Amino acid sequence: MIGIGVDIGGTFVKVFVMNEHGEIFRQEKMETDYSKGPKFFLQQIADYINKIQKEFADQRVAVGIGAPGDVDNQKGILRYNPNLKFKDVSDWPIARIIKDLTGITPSVANDATLAAWGVYEKELNRQGTNVLVVTLGTGVGGGMIVNRELFQGSNGTAGEIGHTKIADVHNGPLCGCGARGCLEAFVGTIGIKRRVMEAVMDAPESELAKMVEAEKDFKIELVSRAAKKGCPAAKKVWEDTGFYLGIGLANFCLMLDVDTIVLAGGVSGASEYFMPSLKRVLEQQQIQTPFKKLKLITSSNPNIGGIGAAMYAIHQALVHP
Repeated sequence: MIGIGVDIGGTFVKVFVMNEHGEIFRQEKMETDYSKGPKFFLQQIADYINKIQKEFADQRVAVGIGAPGDVDNQKGILRYNPNLKFKDVSDWPIARIIKDLTGITPSVANDATLAAWGVYEKELNRQGTNVLVVTLGTGVGGGMIVNRELFQGSNGTAGEIGHTKIADVHNGPLCGCGARGCLEAFVGTIGIKRRVMEAVMDAPESELAKMVEAEKDFKIELVSRAAKKGCPAAKKVWEDTGFYLGIGLANFCLMLDVDTIVLAGGVSGASEYFMPSLKRVLEQQQIQTPFKKLKLITSSNPNIGGIGAAMYAIHQALVHP
């Protein structure tokens, strides 16, 4: 059995080819090409799938696709996404198009949902009964394992922690989804950049301000480099990030009483700087029962979304042959 996992991102698409034993045969990273439109974009993915089918002609091939945004996992439709720049792709029938081009009906789900399956299978070795995986990047996504099974909810939207509200919905910062006060607007990379620019205005002589001015392309790791140098402004940005993320996670834990939380995605690489303030928020909750035995882990695998998509495709093919 061969599984092809496709992790569609706003900047890059990652593709992994694996077998049912977890061995990775291929991995590709290609830029998300907006220049020729959505039809050409999916044709590129289909061409790669067809190439793998020919290469492994003696084996069954299953495909999993993680898409950012609101996904109908039953019909394989991307209903809405604020971070992909294609025009006219609301209610985008990804599964149908890929099937027409390859002959394979893919399992299509929210990218964070499939990342959660990858974490559960590959990093946790199925340890934990109820798990929340939070992907921290341009967007903030979430995927859930409930009673040891991937949980996608009634409409495929379960785990959307990034769009839960932690601030005034009228005056809070604007999120990419169009709403105000979302967790993503505070701890996604766009939200962090906004707070960095505010910090630079408040402390123009800081190391953070000098580094922002010196480097043309702003990247989140710049804030970590400034914090490592002891910059108070950079440390405050990360401290606030931990505070806001802590509020979001506390709300989630009080609602669903998970036993494990795993932080994944690019921003999670700065956990050493924001984790102390995050933990303080959890420790200060009045109702402590959901937090006493909670395991808080940072994923070490930056490719867990694509791997999770491949592993889930194999899982679905074996469960529903």
